[in-house]
Amino acid sequence: MSLVIHQGLMDIVEPDGTRNDYERWTITRNVDGSATMRTLTRSPKGDLLRDVNHLDGPDWRPIEAFGRLFFHGERGGSIVRRVIGDKMHSWVWNGDDDMDYAVFDAPSKMTVGLHPIQHEAWKMNFIDRNAPGEFQPLLTHTVSNTWNGRSIGHGKKLESKVRYDGLETVTVPAGTFDCERFTWDTPFGKELHIWCHGPERFLVKETVAKGDKEGTVYELVEYEKKAVE
Repeated sequence: MSLVIHQGLMDIVEPDGTRNDYERWTITRNVDGSATMRTLTRSPKGDLLRDVNHLDGPDWRPIEAFGRLFFHGERGGSIVRRVIGDKMHSWVWNGDDDMDYAVFDAPSKMTVGLHPIQHEAWKMNFIDRNAPGEFQPLLTHTVSNTWNGRSIGHGKKLESKVRYDGLETVTVPAGTFDCERFTWDTPFGKELHIWCHGPERFLVKETVAKGDKEGTVYELVEYEKKAVE
């Protein structure tokens, strides 16, 4: 079976039109049907750098995730999470290398959030596409209680709601993509519009429709797909 590799670059376009590189990402469809997402995110100010790796099963159930954060020139810490049965095991190292371990309940449709913008599309994986126009619950266990994820900790579960809006064709600098569209009322007081594409469900575009930084756009500016035998 071939290993299929998807990779791309997301830009952030500020409400005033300022554009910056934001996140480089790779998604692989693995030989066992699982999917891996790797992201490297750099904030427009250059003061935040986040390195994240997610592994989800064929049914999009989270298996494991790893994240490393640098903020204001300092190592902010690292986190490793592993979902085993109905429990999530969490190991956190702060910038001083002190480690803390905790175990949390992991309901069947819970996503594990480590704050990459590309992962916003994977948060939609448990939303029922057969119920368009209806808001559905979304449960995420995050690592940071801030919108931009500028800290790492055990975090907490956040409840919100998402509406599947149907299919829509979207054109971005990387090309034209047939997408699934969603509206997400986030736990942070924002309304986001999200477009994701294909079986790997990678993010093509996201807009902040309401809330802080309203008018901000994240969009795919580079994309490549290849199969490795």
